[in-house]
Amino acid sequence: MNNNYYRYAKSANDKYINIPVNIKFDNVGREEGINEFEIDVVSDIINGIDDFETTKFANAPYPTNQTSTLLNYQFNFFNTFGTINSATITDWEINYGFQGFTSSELYYFANSFKKSFFKLDFYDSNKSEKQRPYFTVILPTQQGTRIPALIGPTIVDVKQPNFILDYVGADKEGFFIYWLKERDYININEFYVSAKFFNGKTGQFIRFMNEPQSTLSGPNKFNFDKSLYFYYKVVLDYNNYEYEIFKQQPQNNGTINYLRVGDSTDPIKWYEYVNP
Repeated sequence: MNNNYYRYAKSANDKYINIPVNIKFDNVGREEGINEFEIDVVSDIINGIDDFETTKFANAPYPTNQTSTLLNYQFNFFNTFGTINSATITDWEINYGFQGFTSSELYYFANSFKKSFFKLDFYDSNKSEKQRPYFTVILPTQQGTRIPALIGPTIVDVKQPNFILDYVGADKEGFFIYWLKERDYININEFYVSAKFFNGKTGQFIRFMNEPQSTLSGPNKFNFDKSLYFYYKVVLDYNNYEYEIFKQQPQNNGTINYLRVGDSTDPIKWYEYVNP
């Protein structure tokens, strides 16, 4: 044990004694951390400004045709008179008739048809157990190409679920993706999109796959990798504010290839998923 002795000369007029003791606080050298903490606390209290400005991303031109930006969605419904176990690819058609709509309802835009729509949901992952939804794009049934149909003895043109979207023309809704202009708040540029159809006649949603179940064999018609067959991949380009859509193609060696889709040659094809 060390004993330290100090001797002080005290006059009769002194009322107190100064003892020189070196005092150091634990936060010496941490001033910068304290300043940052103060800034964070003040920012939380006054609700600091975050940049939530959105902008529109357009479909990028295709490598094989730099003048084309069109986006072609084709929704194929399953023939309700068939069975999924014996189905072939011809049992899916781009036809609202397989959803119970008559030619008259399509031609005169019955309320049940006008209230129907396609719903595209964009997620940050194709794994359902950990994905988060970020935004949704709606494709109304008022859009789409037309095909001939009979109403009695008369041939008329009615809508079909084949959407050709672009900058110009009557069908533009759903062509642009509206998302955050900057990545300071959410740094993400890849999404996985799934599709559903709301039938205004039945009040039910049906889900789509990117392949018809007839291409899957045996029990795989229902027990398959949902992350591969329920989604297309969407990649945003923040430099040009454009996007590209890809189909996931599993290979025999376990890898996945990505095929750019959306043009007239390789449209984005959706096929109604039939529950067991």
